[in-house]
Amino acid sequence: MPTFLRELIRPAAELPQADVCLVGLPLDFGTVLEGGRAGAAGAPDAIRRELRRYHKTYNLEHHISLDHLRLADAGNLSLRHVSHTDNHETIRQGLAELLRRYPVVVVLGGSHDGTYSTVRGLYDAEGGKPLGGINLDAHADVKHRPDLISSGTPFGKLLREGQLEGPRFTELGLHSNLNTLADIDFLRAQMAHITPLAQVQKAGMEPAMLEALHQATATGPAFVSFDIDGVAEAYAPAVSAPSADGFTPRQAVEAAFLAGQNPFVRLFEVVELNPVFDRDNQTARLAATIITAFLTGVAGRLEKP
Repeated sequence: MPTFLRELIRPAAELPQADVCLVGLPLDFGTVLEGGRAGAAGAPDAIRRELRRYHKTYNLEHHISLDHLRLADAGNLSLRHVSHTDNHETIRQGLAELLRRYPVVVVLGGSHDGTYSTVRGLYDAEGGKPLGGINLDAHADVKHRPDLISSGTPFGKLLREGQLEGPRFTELGLHSNLNTLADIDFLRAQMAHITPLAQVQKAGMEPAMLEALHQATATGPAFVSFDIDGVAEAYAPAVSAPSADGFTPRQAVEAAFLAGQNPFVRLFEVVELNPVFDRDNQTARLAATIITAFLTGVAGRLEKP
């Protein structure tokens, strides 16, 4: 019986069929465009190291074994084009291909602008049907910049272009003074749902996440994007745009587990880890813990009676 998660992970070339496929986006240019700190391109490798180092195949909290889970790793996409637009096209095509082969893809990121193209890849894989989604984040990332693909624009672009349905989209954990009135008005005009951080802290993550998942998956497949800068800086110092307030690790793990339990969540991401600023791999370890919680949710719903 495998003891460590690393024993389950195999190169995608060896597992053309698997329950989950991992893929890395070594990308940070979109964050730099927003004035954030460079370095998120190193996130995929940092997360993999932590996934392989500590995490085991048994979850005590939920009494779930992951040892039956088939985990493929497609490596990192090659994002070395001079053109930022070309790199995004590589992401879109690469994710569409993986999502046609595997029921669930987990993205190790990478700046948040990557989500613009990971979600378009899911949109393509689903035959051009509009999607639902959840953004767990301090920031709404809906800025209107038609000619710019940055970490501040992905969900605005997806909503305006029609790949993402407003009534099936939730911004979960937005901070009180990190978003503009114009962005909130835009989300309300799109009939999107907004669950501020203060509401999560008062009522708990579980009811907020379950409601968001209900909205996102009501009529079809969805994605969940977890921006790790939504976690308080005390727990996650190594991010592109740190915040003093935010989710606790417990809340992050709860959200990820619930996302994994939902069979309509086909794309799960952890983004904006910036290992350049980490302390003893603290934030990378948290990112790996969040991903392991998601995988535990998947394993639980796939577990044979």
